[in-house]
Amino acid sequence: MESNYRIAYDKALEELRAVEPLTAAHNAEATFDPVSGCFTVPFFGRQHRVDLKSGEIVDLVRNRPCSVGAGIMIFNYLSWAKDIQPTGKWITLKEVPDGGSVFFPAFYKEVNLALAKTFSGDLELFERCGQWLGGTNLSMGHKAARFQALPKVPLAVMLWAGDEEVTGAANFLFDSTIEHFSPVETIIGFGYFLAHKLIRCAGHEQKKSHKEKDPFWDVLDD
Repeated sequence: MESNYRIAYDKALEELRAVEPLTAAHNAEATFDPVSGCFTVPFFGRQHRVDLKSGEIVDLVRNRPCSVGAGIMIFNYLSWAKDIQPTGKWITLKEVPDGGSVFFPAFYKEVNLALAKTFSGDLELFERCGQWLGGTNLSMGHKAARFQALPKVPLAVMLWAGDEEVTGAANFLFDSTIEHFSPVETIIGFGYFLAHKLIRCAGHEQKKSHKEKDPFWDVLDD
């Protein structure tokens, strides 16, 4: 599995190298230094340096390379970003063109149901974990938070509380412009990435891990 991630990482890097960098930086609301050949872009609130020559992405806050999964998302965002702004209208993965509905059943099981299982019985835990990841409250469902993955990629998680009679639920939302900032495979990745981080945060609070370590995501988990 890790080798497949690396193939995707290398492919995304080559696609970024084929894009005019100053245009990419403008469209993505990032910066590009022609002297060093590096982009700088915030990813979940932390500045990352993207070196086009070496292909390395460094989290400048932690001073270490980012995970392969984060790298794929950053590369694709920089190469795909269009000169438009998010609308503020939320949609589900089912509504994302060019494949969102095809991938939704697996996404629902691995992301929505996992988030509901972890947080629908403890909305305050979700709020604490969301704040740790830079989330801000939204007035949707019983509890919701907005997360800024990249400058033009807002994400949202909405929860409904469960009890003995009613099953809790969760929904993962994207801005309606998301198709203009990443391919569908990477759009899905945003969901898996954020859900993994939130659930890992809950696991740390509860002194247990929800799953074995995954090298695709782990580097940014503290």
